Amino acid sequence: MAIELVVVTPEGEALSEEVEQVVLPGEAGNFGVLESHERFLTPLQVGAMEIIRGSGNEWAAITSGFAEVDGTRCVVLVDSCSLASEIDAAEAESRKTSAEEALSALGDDEANAGEQARLVALVARAELELDVVNR
Repeated sequence: MAIELVVVTPEGEALSEEVEQVVLPGEAGNFGVLESHERFLTPLQVGAMEIIRGSGNEWAAITSGFAEVDGTRCVVLVDSCSLASEIDAAEAESRKTSAEEALSALGDDEANAGEQARLVALVARAELELDVVNR
């Protein structure tokens, strides 16, 4: 039994293959999708996506977006998707450190709220990538 998993980002199709199951980070928690799943559309949050195949599991870091399920397909629409095998852990750690240092240098000035939010998001993204690589 298989379901077609299609992950689409603004750059195009990031992944398209038949899988046994996919586990996605929903707003109310993680949920799994199998073949013949009931049709639905749901928002996704930033988190780890687990791709389950007969040959083993793979993890990916995804941003928030939406998932559409129709029983034979699961279409995931997100801003970015990074498979664990494609993530450079040293580079992610470097991005995290740089963003944390820049965040510390900004202080608590409300005039920098936009930059603070951007840096917090960069730290969170790097931490997610490191988590996915280490699973």
